[in-house]
Amino acid sequence: MKLLLIVIGLILAAIVFYVVRTKPRKSESEAGTDTARRPSSASPIQPKQNDKLVIVKGVSYSDLKRVLSSFCTTYNKDAFQAQLRVTKLSQEEFAITFPYDINFEIYCYLINYIEYPMEIEWSPEVVGWTTTKSSETWITEKSANKKVMLFIPVDDAEHDNVYMTTSDNLCYKLGFAMGEEKQLLDSLKKPYISSNITFSDLTNKEFEEFQ
Repeated sequence: MKLLLIVIGLILAAIVFYVVRTKPRKSESEAGTDTARRPSSASPIQPKQNDKLVIVKGVSYSDLKRVLSSFCTTYNKDAFQAQLRVTKLSQEEFAITFPYDINFEIYCYLINYIEYPMEIEWSPEVVGWTTTKSSETWITEKSANKKVMLFIPVDDAEHDNVYMTTSDNLCYKLGFAMGEEKQLLDSLKKPYISSNITFSDLTNKEFEEFQ
């Protein structure tokens, strides 16, 4: 009887061992979390100092979150290009900063996207400020290394550009279509003014990040 029980036990143990060994395992692409992940090279490593700033007025925070989330989903799909930090200044005014910096071209696309989002119809006031570099897209010898203000004028009818006024009041139309880039205009669409919000104003305020 004892011998029979031992044999049965050995048979059961062998069956369990076989099942465990032959159980399918997740492939490397399936391992980890079940949510989609960006490539490991996509995430930023360290903050990078910069002075890019966007002020958005006349919108609700829920609507702004919806627009910014969509922008980040689009531009971070294949490679990390945008991480946005949003600080609430009032119920309808918000500051957007870029703790890991952002390519000037993507920065211009963001200003245009906030003005003309696909998700919602609204009429925000959107203005950006930064200091240009000669190596950046659309920047010429006359506009390089200057403080600039970026915006979209109220009479814009093309919806695929931003306008830029330098600190010495040269005004450019930065077109996204081929052949329409960096047009120096004969007249000002809007004179340069400095932002009344500084980075020190944002210190110790609560923020939310989007990527």
